[in-house]
Amino acid sequence: MKRILALIVCGLILTGCKEDNTLRVGVGAPDSDLCKYTEKLNDKLEQSGASIRLKPIYTEDSNASLRLLNNGIIDLALINADALDTALITVAKINPAYVAGSINEKNYEVVNDGDDISVYNSTVAGVIDEALHAIVREDSPYEDISDLGEKTVVVGSYDNCAKDVAYKLLKDHGIKREARKLVIKNPEEAVEMLKNKEAEALFLFDRIPSEYAKDLCNSMKVKFLSIKQDHLISISKYEKYLTSAKIFPKQYRGQNEPVGTVIINILLQAHNGVDNSKIEELMGALFDINSQQDYSIAMNPEIIEIKDATEPLIKDLRFHPGAVKFYKNQDINVKETHHSRPLFDIHIVAASD
Repeated sequence: MKRILALIVCGLILTGCKEDNTLRVGVGAPDSDLCKYTEKLNDKLEQSGASIRLKPIYTEDSNASLRLLNNGIIDLALINADALDTALITVAKINPAYVAGSINEKNYEVVNDGDDISVYNSTVAGVIDEALHAIVREDSPYEDISDLGEKTVVVGSYDNCAKDVAYKLLKDHGIKREARKLVIKNPEEAVEMLKNKEAEALFLFDRIPSEYAKDLCNSMKVKFLSIKQDHLISISKYEKYLTSAKIFPKQYRGQNEPVGTVIINILLQAHNGVDNSKIEELMGALFDINSQQDYSIAMNPEIIEIKDATEPLIKDLRFHPGAVKFYKNQDINVKETHHSRPLFDIHIVAASD
């Protein structure tokens, strides 16, 4: 029997989202920080007596989550902010192609041929900031990221977008394309590769302080590679979703000097069809969590110094109307999204032979 794809077309013409109060959230891998954050947020919603609940939806990475969100298949997505520039335009393939009118060093398939694409999602809030920890063994000869040409660099992250960020960092440090040898693994596997000398360097993307980095520093002698100020300025100028930062001394065993680094902004995005009242209710719990230092490195000035982080990012983002209303009540002005929801939501319900 031919494969039958059951589609339900919900003709919800600008009247709000589905009737139940469960919001589906794209979270990436099951063990990722984004998944754990969603669980914490769900607990907070329950404790506060909120009517909404969150259902984690596992996806390949931030790009996949954002595509599902934009198509109305999920309601919310926790994403690496860098995905806003790539998810709705391109997906990887073998042959190089033009991207948005210019040649990109990476290989891409153009999804929309550079034309304007309808965007049906908008920002709710920034949630977690993940910092780069560039680590090598203490007895290695490497003192700078520019020394890592032709060396195996393992990227420790649950999100494939981190590999793109690492790629940009190596490029910014003058390492030619053919000399950038990157492997992406989850954080546990990446740490083991450095320990077992299967990689010369580890690019670990995690909150500060990172439990993975702590365990590594407690098990062997390592050193942190600091991104120099001129590179931080360059990266922050041309990569709008990367922010320069400094990890203060003694966050990890043997780390006695400040470490220049970058952070990736992790955003909560919503489909524009999600009811404003649900977003406002969600944000009450969200801000309660983010007021705790464990979940917001920006709240703890003794751990990290974030430079020029908020203003440039806010200028580039467009916020969900429900979020705009919430922020306005807090005397914070942000820009509302230009796009309304699509005429129909299409939800994939089941597939069978």
